[in-house]
Amino acid sequence: MQKRKIGKPLSLSLKKPSLEKQRQQRQPAESTSGRSQLTAVFAADDEPEDLTEELAAKEASDKKKRNLDMFMEELKHKHEKQKRQTRRLSQHNADDHEHQDSAEHEQSTNLYVCNLHPKVDERELCMAFARFGPIGSVKILWPRTPADYARQHNNGFVCFMKREHAEAALIGMNEAVMQGLALRVVWGKRVPVPRKPFFELDAHGAEKVVLTGLPFNAAIGTSENGSGGIPEVLVKRPVDTRIMRLIHWTVEHVIRYGPRFECLLIKRKSKDARFQFLTDWTSADHVYYRWRMYSLLSGDTKWHWQSRMFMMYHPGPVWVPPEIRQIAFIESSDTEEHPLGNTLGDRARERLVQRVHKVQSNERGPIANAMAMAVEHAYAAAEVVEIVYEALVSAKLPADQLPKLWLVSDILHNSSTTVPNAWRLRECFEGRPAKS
Repeated sequence: MQKRKIGKPLSLSLKKPSLEKQRQQRQPAESTSGRSQLTAVFAADDEPEDLTEELAAKEASDKKKRNLDMFMEELKHKHEKQKRQTRRLSQHNADDHEHQDSAEHEQSTNLYVCNLHPKVDERELCMAFARFGPIGSVKILWPRTPADYARQHNNGFVCFMKREHAEAALIGMNEAVMQGLALRVVWGKRVPVPRKPFFELDAHGAEKVVLTGLPFNAAIGTSENGSGGIPEVLVKRPVDTRIMRLIHWTVEHVIRYGPRFECLLIKRKSKDARFQFLTDWTSADHVYYRWRMYSLLSGDTKWHWQSRMFMMYHPGPVWVPPEIRQIAFIESSDTEEHPLGNTLGDRARERLVQRVHKVQSNERGPIANAMAMAVEHAYAAAEVVEIVYEALVSAKLPADQLPKLWLVSDILHNSSTTVPNAWRLRECFEGRPAKS
């Protein structure tokens, strides 16, 4: 038996790393694990207090910011929601308002008339529109401010008793020409319709007198303001200017000579158609005659009067004076006489003399009163200037003359106003010789 030789023991090919390499491999691991352990221990046990407070404050601030942002966002949504609701509500109200306006216009009998000539008055407007049907009320918006004057036209309202008459007038009078101006007629706001017509034409096209059986043919609720159920007498200007001048002449002479003159005039002119206003108490001219007489006897002037309603006697009807027409639209020629003549009445002359006599100092009140009355009575310019001039000449002392000179200066300054015949005051003063 052959013996086997025992060789050297087998060895692995892997060699053990050197000590340096082992040291290098262990060093990073040890350092990393050491640092992590130190960091963990340091963060868990030995963290500074100020850093903790800072982190807590930062978290609280972030939370507050988030709450503020949420609050602002909520406010924004509420504002947008409210805005959308307001928009829808306004649109709804606009639709309702438009619907109400259209519904109101469908029931209205009132017409708004634009571009009226300044010379057109209520009577002429009624005559033009009454051919379509009875009229319940009429009103012209007379100018009151310089801007109104600058327009050179007026506007007004015509209210019919029935809807179909208003529709016919709207079609027939829109773009119709009155005294050179084309009218524009549209629907106006609905107004109460009186029980009886204010103006109506008969079969012949003349004004129909509606008898009420009351004194001076008064009616209930004829004015716009109303008088609480008391009968009203509505004063209208005569359409014929010749009749109006005749009425003014009669009023002046009755005031001057008394009621006996009126009785004598009625007796002698009973068959004269021009003087029917003296006896026909149902006519509008008679109402105007009585009102003009009462107005002047109550202290009103010929161009200015109280426009408020009043009672001439109690108990009795309420009188509604006509509106004071702006005298800038009244044309007067050099040869045209004033409706009440070119001389002062006895009462007017006495009042003017008294006012001029009160001008004895530099007080504004007496000077203004005398100047105003002189300008109002400029139709009798020669007589007014004579009274003022005599007062100036009769003053002996310079202290008495100076207030009169101020009065003359004020009259001359206001002679350029739009009052009819005011310019004649300057002309009459220029014809007077200067006081030496």
